[in-house]
Amino acid sequence: MQVLGHNALRFFPYLTLLAFFAPVVVGLFGTWIPALGYLPAIGSKEFSGRIFSGLWLHPSFPKAVWVSLISGVAATCLSFGLSLFITIQLYGSRFWNGLERTISPLLAIPHAAFTIGFIFLISPSGWLIRLVSPGLTGFTFPPDLITNGDPYGISLTITMAIKETPFLLLMIMGGLNQLQTKNIIWVGRSFGYGTFGIWTKLIVPQLYPLIRLPLLTVLAYSLSVVDLAILVGPSAPPTLGVLIDQWFNDPDLNMRLSGAAGASVLFTITLLAIFVVLLLELFVRKTTTGFLINGKRNYLVDRMQWSARMLSGLLWLTTLLSLLILVIWSFTHVWRFPSAWPTDFSERFWQKTIPLLSEPMLVSLSGGCLSTLIAVILVLGCFEYEVYRGRTSSYSVGRTSRWLIYTPLLVPQIGFMFGVQIVFTLMDIQGSWLGLIWVHLIFVLPYVFLTLAQPYRNYDQRYMDVAISLSQSRLISYFRIKLIMLSKPILFSMAIGFSVSIAQYVSTLYIGAGRFATITTETVSLASGSDRRIIAVYGLCQFLLPFMIYSLAIVIPALLFRNRRGMQN
Repeated sequence: MQVLGHNALRFFPYLTLLAFFAPVVVGLFGTWIPALGYLPAIGSKEFSGRIFSGLWLHPSFPKAVWVSLISGVAATCLSFGLSLFITIQLYGSRFWNGLERTISPLLAIPHAAFTIGFIFLISPSGWLIRLVSPGLTGFTFPPDLITNGDPYGISLTITMAIKETPFLLLMIMGGLNQLQTKNIIWVGRSFGYGTFGIWTKLIVPQLYPLIRLPLLTVLAYSLSVVDLAILVGPSAPPTLGVLIDQWFNDPDLNMRLSGAAGASVLFTITLLAIFVVLLLELFVRKTTTGFLINGKRNYLVDRMQWSARMLSGLLWLTTLLSLLILVIWSFTHVWRFPSAWPTDFSERFWQKTIPLLSEPMLVSLSGGCLSTLIAVILVLGCFEYEVYRGRTSSYSVGRTSRWLIYTPLLVPQIGFMFGVQIVFTLMDIQGSWLGLIWVHLIFVLPYVFLTLAQPYRNYDQRYMDVAISLSQSRLISYFRIKLIMLSKPILFSMAIGFSVSIAQYVSTLYIGAGRFATITTETVSLASGSDRRIIAVYGLCQFLLPFMIYSLAIVIPALLFRNRRGMQN
């Protein structure tokens, strides 16, 4: 719909690409060039491959690559398998309806806050061991066990799998809304197929293309994550993402070259992993034809709905316990092992910490709101131009941009952030509000686009046609009719975008230049060696910001449409 005139709307797709795509491309080149030995700022002015050859001589590099691969691939497989299994077993049940209503709060929890709470649960002196000690274990002192930070990345894998499963479930829910799922199930049952047969032979082949890019996003994130790996990953050696981050921040400036080379290797590994997934997709498509037409109706897993309920309940329980233990520790004064409950409570750590949190909270809130608002405006402009082009031609810029929109999510942050840092320094915006908001926008915008695309494209334009015929104004009709009717998905996409901004660690650290302390950077930096009670306060505050925005996204439409039954759904 031509709201601002097509001459104005046509600039939105290009502004959007400039906002998120250009920094990624420039950042990659800004990382690859130093990786080849050319960084005049530190006196290195000759192109050479010696930096890459020297990487494999570093004692930590080979194992860091191996741990990153194992943990990243395993976490992706676990989260994808869990989300599919839960969907297949529970779709259409009351339990599934409950999951649909409660999946958003799970996404509101930042990775760092959840990870800290999870560590407080599973560590040798954690709550789980306290609850069964000394009665069932005989432990009167914390056992000599490695339950987090293990050298094989097992705890990191489990943490990422638990945190990414709700995201994939949400993407699956969105994909199922684009299919006639209930009709497909009805047809499958009429032919005598059981639940597993219907899903694997009829629904999943249609569903997978719709969730392919979100799955690859999870893979890229799991291979290159930094903040979670700092909190719960191995340390000697660390994962490749953390090792690269250490090189970039080493006092020896020459290590910047090694960091750039390592970032290029991580980017290559991620691309190869994505390519392997696409090859596996082709392989499965070629080799499962016989399975799809073998006529077998029933499978043993048809009777495993109880296990899916248990797994989804366990995900929820783990998340709730991780938050609860943060609350308990934040008010704890004395809690000796193996007591299952603190012996003394105090609010002194809140009183001590709140004054220190005011600036990081304000920076996080301001940066999150501004980057999200800009992202929503750009995305709405793109969709409106797509509507206009859809009515005037068969070509749609929106469909073309849909593939590019995932670029920042498929490229490791640490793989191009050093290059962005160099470019922003040359532009004199590193360490400025403009630089901080822009770098957050790179990652906020794709998620806003992703969550808003389906509701916006499914909007019935006839409402706008009627409104324009009555008001004689496209602009008034757009703001008073279309935006109001789409306010729920718009607010939800803003909540998602705000959560993404709050969770930014690497981008804030590199572009903020130490001038902007956000709640996430402060939480991660404290988590490695501070008092548990102070860490718990920081972790809870990191959770409270996105939770507040999610709550507003739910409450505002409920109040706005309390007397309009048709808008309640």
